[in-house]
Amino acid sequence: MQAYDQLSHHFSAITSLRQVDSLLDWDRSVMMPPEGITLRARQSAVLNVKIHEMLTDARLNDWLEKADDGKLDPWRAANLRLMREQHREATAVSPDLIARKMAQEAQTEMIWRRARAENDFAMVRPDLEKLFDLVCEYADARAAVLGMSPYDALMAHYVPGMTSAEVDVLFDDLAQVLPDMLGRAIDSQPEVVALDGDFAVERQHQAARLLAGKLGFDLSRWGRLDVSAHPFSMGIGGDVRITARYDRRDFMSSLMAVAHEAGHGFFDRHTPASWHDQPVGVSGNMGMAIHESQSLGVEMQMGRMRGYWEHLAPELAKIFGGSSAVWTGENLYRHATRAARSLIRFEADEISYPLHVILRYRLEKHLVAGTLAVRDLPDAWRAGMQELVGITPPDDAVGCMQDIHWHSGAVGYFPAYALGAVIAAQFTAALKRD
Repeated sequence: MQAYDQLSHHFSAITSLRQVDSLLDWDRSVMMPPEGITLRARQSAVLNVKIHEMLTDARLNDWLEKADDGKLDPWRAANLRLMREQHREATAVSPDLIARKMAQEAQTEMIWRRARAENDFAMVRPDLEKLFDLVCEYADARAAVLGMSPYDALMAHYVPGMTSAEVDVLFDDLAQVLPDMLGRAIDSQPEVVALDGDFAVERQHQAARLLAGKLGFDLSRWGRLDVSAHPFSMGIGGDVRITARYDRRDFMSSLMAVAHEAGHGFFDRHTPASWHDQPVGVSGNMGMAIHESQSLGVEMQMGRMRGYWEHLAPELAKIFGGSSAVWTGENLYRHATRAARSLIRFEADEISYPLHVILRYRLEKHLVAGTLAVRDLPDAWRAGMQELVGITPPDDAVGCMQDIHWHSGAVGYFPAYALGAVIAAQFTAALKRD
């Protein structure tokens, strides 16, 4: 057990540093003043190079060779497998590349925030091109060691054990079926009473906190709810943080986003406390498709049930000062389940959501393969949206700039969303059956 114990101690420090890095990312997205970007980029680069050095420490080869899987219980054996995977992947990439990529990610993300607000793709394009060059360099390095294509080497971060060829089969089938299904759903759905109005951000935040509490996301002890340009979650155990963004014309989208991020948060909250400092105790170790199934299970499955909205309706009416037919549980339920040719992925209905993901997946594969240039991304996005969802974005702010992922270097993540939606539907079907 001595070799395993040495590994456990070493990876405990690595896991803690990664948690610190995640907290720095949260601060950058929620609280950091804009002029802090240069300092934060340097801090993140130094921290991630340190983590990389620890993952490639020469002593690990000896410890990993001596660790005996046969003498370990299932949790420790799984932990050792993850240690080996992380060491192998880290040795594929140089510290210099890690530092350059991290610095460019921070730079591009902060420029994206301003560019999206000003609907100016030209503003972010030069830095996005630099970032994709580094992403491709990173992908090539990983692919050479892992024995897979560059895109699969990126996707392995988020959907381990699955290839893009397997994803293609599922996504091509969905792309054949869902557009017609979407049209039929739009044509046959019942009428609704419009949710028109100016919904004050303060009241939306009150409604978001109400929903989080009803779902069991404890904002008084272990959870936080803040505002960011793009909703996300982070944390583990006793420190789980989620964010929302608010549109004064549409309070439903923020409630859906809070339900989604709370689903992520529950998964982070309930990982076994005794393993929080080890790779096997990190919620993402099973891949983000599983993680997304937990968030989409709350948002897309439970959040589309009639009883959910019947329960929330009286409380929402009090918060927003409504008493008309708008605020009945049935009307809110019909809005929540309404199909539409929408522009925004995380506001999409259950039918069109995978189509939004398939578009991004196909585009990022072409970007990594070099068959699509960053400068051509807006036109390719518009054409793909028209083909798959049946709507053309009026501008790039709600087009190719709407998501943070590419602008923060998270290339290969998008398949996890649609795979997670499929898994969530399967889990829900099993729950109903049993």
